[in-house]
Amino acid sequence: MLKYRLIFGVMIVAAFVGIIALDVALAARWPRETLSAPAGTCIAVITVVILPFALREMQQLLASENVTISMRICVVASILCAIWPWLEQVATSEVVRQLGPESPWHFLSRWFGTVKPHYLVPTVLAMSLVGAVIMHSRKQRIDGAMANAGGSLLAIVYLGVLPSFLLPIVLTHGAWMMLAICLVVKSADIGAYATGLTIGRHKLIPWLSPGKTVEGFIGGLALAAICGAIAAACFERFTWPQGLVAGLLLGAVGQLGDLFESLLKRDAGVKDSGRVPGFGGILDILDSPLLAAPVAYWLLKLLVVVKP
Repeated sequence: MLKYRLIFGVMIVAAFVGIIALDVALAARWPRETLSAPAGTCIAVITVVILPFALREMQQLLASENVTISMRICVVASILCAIWPWLEQVATSEVVRQLGPESPWHFLSRWFGTVKPHYLVPTVLAMSLVGAVIMHSRKQRIDGAMANAGGSLLAIVYLGVLPSFLLPIVLTHGAWMMLAICLVVKSADIGAYATGLTIGRHKLIPWLSPGKTVEGFIGGLALAAICGAIAAACFERFTWPQGLVAGLLLGAVGQLGDLFESLLKRDAGVKDSGRVPGFGGILDILDSPLLAAPVAYWLLKLLVVVKP
């Protein structure tokens, strides 16, 4: 288990760093060169690729409780919510408007540039709710209507609305900042796992996650705080005490995200959400960054305001 976790963990981090580096390189050339793209393009693309697989795992978890969701509705709604900040930013940029109708980017300005971003998520959620009820009604059944509609909204909020906070971080603070935040959050997982494995004695929440310990939770917070301080020093935008506190908060929220997904899995009666060697599933990898994303977004907003 540990062997596969290390191997695939290194592979995932390396791939993520490569995607971030490619995104930064393409954005640096935009729009002067042909081989270029706006900031956040690679991250938006990988989001579109990963979300259907994550939603499939969520569908399987809900199915174990006899809750049925419409994959087509959930995939479209989740992708729209997750990448809308990028679509809106690109569509309203002066660069895209000046490219002219012959540019493949021009359609973004035409179709997406007139929509107010703060109306999108409520609209998507409302339409998804109606769509889920309609899809359920097609079976001419009454039982399970509320559960199925609620399951669809859970999937969209969890895998569409929560990650929608990541791309604004990329667009405002840069892709490397988003990478640093994700690494700080995941460092809490690493610290909790290593500390709990070596000196863990007292169960944290035995009825929910028997393997997690109080010592592991504290170890995760400590490593996240250290990584947060290092990240703050590397970016030179914030002081190391600010990074320390931010790391503590992100580490705590990230571990809450892990516990939230444990609650879903335990309710479904499964140990892992999927079959990623050493990790379980895509949801097991994303659980902590997903819940930490909105906290990181507002933390950056606050730190920019109080920046010395």
